[in-house]
Amino acid sequence: MSRTTSFLGLFLLSISLIFIISCNKQGGKDTTVSKVSGPGAATQTTIHHATGTVTALDSKASTIEIDHGDIEGLMPAMQMDFSVKNAAVLNGIAVGDRIEFEVTNSVGGIQVTAIKKL
Repeated sequence: MSRTTSFLGLFLLSISLIFIISCNKQGGKDTTVSKVSGPGAATQTTIHHATGTVTALDSKASTIEIDHGDIEGLMPAMQMDFSVKNAAVLNGIAVGDRIEFEVTNSVGGIQVTAIKKL
């Protein structure tokens, strides 16, 4: 293979890599969800706050179904079941209640860790 062909191949490879890297950016910002890397990324815990309406409860299974708005940085608005870290947070909560709640996202998954009636 000639030197010119090798140079041309290297040039095309470089242009391709630049294109791929630039496609991984959105509006000039890195689209990476988390800045934590290495072993710490596997154990990162985030806490989010949201509001919603209770649509179902199961204190024995420690679950609550909530029709909630956007949970910024975690998920869009939807109705879904959440596990509850401690069933005691369900005390005094009933279907139809409008609530403010705290969600923890960690290695064990997403769990409701606090609830307050509005």
